[in-house]
Amino acid sequence: MKRLLREETRKLLTTRLWWGMLLGALALASIGVIAQIATNGLRGNPLPPLTSAATQRSVFASAVSGDTFALIVGIIIVTAEFRHFTSRPTFLLEPRRGRVVAAKLLVATALGLAYGAACAVISVAIAVPWLSLKGVHVDWSSNGVLFVLLGTLLAVAIFAIVGVGVGVIIQSQVVAVSVALAYLLIVEPLLRVIPGVKEVGRFLPGAAAEALTGVQRQGIVQVQPWQGALLLLGWGLLFALAGRAITLSRDIP
Repeated sequence: MKRLLREETRKLLTTRLWWGMLLGALALASIGVIAQIATNGLRGNPLPPLTSAATQRSVFASAVSGDTFALIVGIIIVTAEFRHFTSRPTFLLEPRRGRVVAAKLLVATALGLAYGAACAVISVAIAVPWLSLKGVHVDWSSNGVLFVLLGTLLAVAIFAIVGVGVGVIIQSQVVAVSVALAYLLIVEPLLRVIPGVKEVGRFLPGAAAEALTGVQRQGIVQVQPWQGALLLLGWGLLFALAGRAITLSRDIP
């Protein structure tokens, strides 16, 4: 297993994929922080003042933006093998396909944690000095900011696990990434506002990630943060186990 982990790590770090996606995650997290602080107090902005606990949690929850990029990296870690036909030598060197999938899951999880940590750091680096200049004190414990940052860390890591599962199930890189983005950006947001269906929306992956960070969006009644953590982890394990089962039953492309 150590050899597999070493090889999978080398495959990832010797490409531009990981740092390109990291830059995208950092940029999106930064935009989220900047937009919320810059627009707070403007006419039409429904958020409470920056001194409120809810707004501070929302600002630092921008770090969860890294989940989309972690999801894509998780998908590409797997689908690149099928796209470039490196799956053949990979599975020939290690015929136990479950171990290969497990190694990819562990590498993706580590990368997801790194993405989550980096996004949390950039959010803190931008928000704290800016809020200080505005005379706003960040109460890390009482306002739940530390909990939000921990939640984003876990959410981003779990989305990387989901990405690996999606990649194993679909295998086509273009299709897998397109389906994942369409779901996150279009399908789930629609499901969460359609009457009669939106009550189910709080159990979906995106809503579970939001519940995990303790930040409510779109006016949905969310589950408790610990329930969001279990839900999101359940989605991650579901995709991972489904992907493993499908890999064992398919011929090597």
